[in-house]
Amino acid sequence: MRVGIVGAGLQCRRRIEALTPHDRLVGVTAPDLAGAEAQARPHGARAFARWEDLLAEPGLDAVIVASPPDSHLAAAVAALAAGAHVLCEKPLARDSAEAAVMEDAARNHGRVLYCGFNHRHHPAVAALAALAADRRHGAPLSALGVYGHGIRANYADEWRADPVVVSGGQLTEQGIHLVDLVDALLWPVQDVIAHTQHSFGLPPGIEDDAHLMLRSATGQVALLRSSLSQWHNRFLLEVTFERATARIEGLAGSYGEQTLTVEERADGPFAAQVTRFRGPDRSWAREWAHFRALTEQRPLPPPDPAGRRALAVVEAAYRSTASGRWTPVSKESS
Repeated sequence: MRVGIVGAGLQCRRRIEALTPHDRLVGVTAPDLAGAEAQARPHGARAFARWEDLLAEPGLDAVIVASPPDSHLAAAVAALAAGAHVLCEKPLARDSAEAAVMEDAARNHGRVLYCGFNHRHHPAVAALAALAADRRHGAPLSALGVYGHGIRANYADEWRADPVVVSGGQLTEQGIHLVDLVDALLWPVQDVIAHTQHSFGLPPGIEDDAHLMLRSATGQVALLRSSLSQWHNRFLLEVTFERATARIEGLAGSYGEQTLTVEERADGPFAAQVTRFRGPDRSWAREWAHFRALTEQRPLPPPDPAGRRALAVVEAAYRSTASGRWTPVSKESS
């Protein structure tokens, strides 16, 4: 595939490293031309200051949108109109309405639009998803999730803390991964009750901690925390099934070795089956392989609604914070 990347930050580097030997990086674009050149030059690619110039390159097969969220809508729609498939970093857009416009563009131009929820492609998460799908331990009854790290110095100066660029704080930045895993892998979320905290002087609307409960139509509940006050990087997702509990801890790298622990409900002594997934984080490469496979399907699959759905759940959480009540997820997100 001939690939272009919008954005020249950390996610650009990760996405370049995930490309296969069969792919060719055509160009990288960012307002910081020097940053784009630093990412593109080692791979024999061109650098552009404007994404419009990148999209003018002939024969682009795919565009990875790895820039801040305020640029996702325009860049993705233009790439789809130019005939490229699009893998867009989470959050898919600033809100679910923008995400719906992006989905319409993908349908109208007959191209794949995929939201970059790379956590789905961690091996422990894939194993947990299989447990949920095949019901070998019964139906999922409840879930607990924690995801966070300690706030960085000068975080308030980053684009992640700019309400013009983003539509929310830590819940939208990291917690949306947990929201997606619950909504897409366990059960569709019907309504939410939430509380957000502002302890570190970030701008209004940019929370540093979020606590929420996600409820299904049949009463299953997930309790989630997304936090900038986890002083040791932490990822936990625990699901209680009818006949077992499955628990993921760690994401590799600074979040520690990833493990999946399955404890079956049984008479007699307690026992646990622990699987350790050693080595570096390969979720980016697995996600890219999944995206490439989608583009090769005939007919092409419709746009995956996961990015829009996750944003709709987050929006309901923010409305719940304001009202203090259980708040339904927008019906338009279904």
